[in-house]
Amino acid sequence: MQLIPSPAEILAWAEQDGVDLSMLRERLEWTPTERLQRHQAALALVETLRYVKRKPRRARGREIADRPVQG
Repeated sequence: MQLIPSPAEILAWAEQDGVDLSMLRERLEWTPTERLQRHQAALALVETLRYVKRKPRRARGREIADRPVQG
């Protein structure tokens, strides 16, 4: 029968393998409200990026680049 390692053992193994756990520890100190606020800010950024990606745009200088070269 195989035993399931404890969370502390898993974290110790990760740290031994070079995983930086400082960000995980830092985020575990946040309150649920702080986590939610940061999640909402990240979601707003993603939604903005999706909107910008869908929005039609014209590149500057496009009119010149599309003209045939006269020589």
